[in-house]
Amino acid sequence: MAVAQIRILSEDDVEAVHAKTLELLENPGVAVRSERALKLLGDGGAKIDAERMRASIPESLVKETVKNLPKTMRFGARNPRQDMVFPREGAPYMATNGTAVYMTDLNSGERHTTTRADLRDFMILCDAMDPLDYVWPIVTAHDEPEESHALSELTTCLLNTTKHVQGEAMSGAEARAEVEVASAIAGSEDALAKRPLFSVIQCPICPLEFERGSIEATMEFAKAGVPVVSMSMALMGLTSPVSLASTVAIVNAENLASFAISQLCRKGTPVVYSSESTSPNMMTGEIHYGALEEILLAAAAAQMADSYGAASMVGGFGLGLAGSSPGIHLDPAELIFTSLTSDTGTDFASGIGGLDQAKGASLEQIIIDCDMWELVKELRRVVRFDEEHFAVDLVRSVGPGGTFLKSPHTVRNMKKELFIQSREKAKNTALYQLSRDRMEFIRSARERVSKVLSTHRPEQVDDDTKKEVERILERHQRR
Repeated sequence: MAVAQIRILSEDDVEAVHAKTLELLENPGVAVRSERALKLLGDGGAKIDAERMRASIPESLVKETVKNLPKTMRFGARNPRQDMVFPREGAPYMATNGTAVYMTDLNSGERHTTTRADLRDFMILCDAMDPLDYVWPIVTAHDEPEESHALSELTTCLLNTTKHVQGEAMSGAEARAEVEVASAIAGSEDALAKRPLFSVIQCPICPLEFERGSIEATMEFAKAGVPVVSMSMALMGLTSPVSLASTVAIVNAENLASFAISQLCRKGTPVVYSSESTSPNMMTGEIHYGALEEILLAAAAAQMADSYGAASMVGGFGLGLAGSSPGIHLDPAELIFTSLTSDTGTDFASGIGGLDQAKGASLEQIIIDCDMWELVKELRRVVRFDEEHFAVDLVRSVGPGGTFLKSPHTVRNMKKELFIQSREKAKNTALYQLSRDRMEFIRSARERVSKVLSTHRPEQVDDDTKKEVERILERHQRR
């Protein structure tokens, strides 16, 4: 088997990153702003400085953590045919961007603050888009209470798509409510643990700090068997040293520390190694998705995850991140860098539909990004080098100077071996040619969104389950 893949670290480099990571985990250690999490780490062998709320994690605990990581995982969906499994072959599973604070109006193009109803429209559209494998709550529900907006967003997603949902939680209480909601839909807590319908992204605060609400949520999810994605978001020169090597070591330390807490809660609980690290715009301090350093950090992080046998979610794909309106705003170099992050060997990726360095989102951008992702992901197609695919007998039968065009083998296998678009998809792709008017493909995307929203109805949960989910949401909001 062969597959396109970017590797930037040698075996010696991987060992060096691991060694420096162990040094960092011991000294300075990690700040953990939760007494519960500190006690857990202390019981697991970490040295705790209670006054400074800091844990020094020894090599022995790291080794035990890595040993307990699951070798296989299933990420469930309401529709079992849309389950995702690790290890993953070929292109990564792709998701939307997450929790933007504004969107562009489908008709006027004007920006507006997003609501739960907007998120519902996004989920209906995403449910219909085959290139999307799973979803984040792509926009924030600003009309929901701050202390429960993540729960409300997760609920909205689970009710309006049959795909796997990736959410978050801001506290242990919110995490428990999310588990309760998903268990009601899955049928029970045991059913949820076997096929978790959702996973969560819980971000450390770079460098090397875990906020109380987030880490206590991580503990609740770990106990319930809900996959936790420990997304490190280092910014070179701001929240990590400006050198690539040091930033990779910090990313690695944050992931291993998060893994240690999860595995101490429940041995073998599903976790995902993650980095959305990049360099900032040093003129403004703003995060810069599409920077050259992003691909280098993503590739290094994916290799470190692989060295531990862990699933990974690094890099992503999105063509609107450099603009605040639907379209393709990346310059050619940034477009290449962004596309190459899918060749890092990562199992999961995200970014579809985002605008303005992930602050915004657009329904039309979902269509545009999905069209392009369907082309780009072919670079990660698995290529087999076995007896069947060498087809030596066929070459002998045709002989030197012959042609394989009329061979039944060509007819049987050309759609498996070659990238051949349907006429409808080829027509859509042609709209993106540089010689065409940019507004052509934006108008086309707008029309396709309108058609989906007026005709597509995701499979619904039964009325009793829907009422139970809403009761859980209301009960959490009254606290």
